[in-house]
Amino acid sequence: MKKFIIVLLASLLLASCASTDTDINAVNEDGTPIWTTEVPQSKKYYYGVGSAKLANTKNSQDAADAKARADLSRKIQSTIEEATAVYTFDAEGLTLSAYESITMQTVKITLQGVMVEQHFVAEDGTVWSLVSLEAKKINSMYKLAANDYYNQLEEEKLRIEGQKASAIDDLNSKLEALAKAIEENAEDAPTQADLDSLRNDIAAVTAYAYSEIGKLNEQLSAVDIDEVAGAIAEEILKQGYTE
Repeated sequence: MKKFIIVLLASLLLASCASTDTDINAVNEDGTPIWTTEVPQSKKYYYGVGSAKLANTKNSQDAADAKARADLSRKIQSTIEEATAVYTFDAEGLTLSAYESITMQTVKITLQGVMVEQHFVAEDGTVWSLVSLEAKKINSMYKLAANDYYNQLEEEKLRIEGQKASAIDDLNSKLEALAKAIEENAEDAPTQADLDSLRNDIAAVTAYAYSEIGKLNEQLSAVDIDEVAGAIAEEILKQGYTE
């Protein structure tokens, strides 16, 4: 009896893992689309479903589309997080921040390529929306998001370098003016303490810039784009998306 139960459970598990395509044009016995009662399964697409009932059909449709996209975005984010779990398990601070930022950017980019497959208006005025996204696009979108993220960090490094250079030039000009005033023994000549204060300001600006650039470099080196994209592709295959 125990052996039978184990075999039965194993069979059920395999059946649940098997990916079979749902005919999104099929209907339930009451004439409603099949996807309004069960999220479609596919070897090629991620699907998202949403519904809304607002003041008019247009507003309801817009809200239903937004909910369907949100449903899809959760699945995309979950897939990426599952694929990157091994990398983020021990990650913290700026490294973890890099992973999280790229993941959210990937979701944002992929949602731009979402297709609205169908709408359905129920008798009570509720509008249903079905959206889809090709699963194979996610790992390439991750690469795109990561590169965009890296470019933003490089631009931020250049901005900080520019600010540092400008600030130091200004401070050096003031330092030269003070030194000249001391040399000429002007009536209101600054003291050595004034010079030291400016030198400390220059050192502080330099240290701050190096610190911030160091943080950016840490984030830039945090993620191996190709390696993570490969892990995402493997996770997508594990989930049954093979086309």
